[in-house]
Amino acid sequence: MAKLDLVCGACKHTFEVVTGNLLRDEEKNCPRCGSDSVRQTFASYLRNGPLLDPKWADRTNCSNFG
Repeated sequence: MAKLDLVCGACKHTFEVVTGNLLRDEEKNCPRCGSDSVRQTFASYLRNGPLLDPKWADRTNCSNFG
């Protein structure tokens, strides 16, 4: 099981997701504002490696990390 710390690029809300596999679609959206501009925090990246969904690596519209 991976514990991913995520941050929303739109509202800056931070939250965590515990997953054993690929993130589900509803986990890829901010629970506060619903934005899909969600990124893994650097600390979470160091602990778990990159997000499990490879298409997230192609996003360039969010420059803020938690």
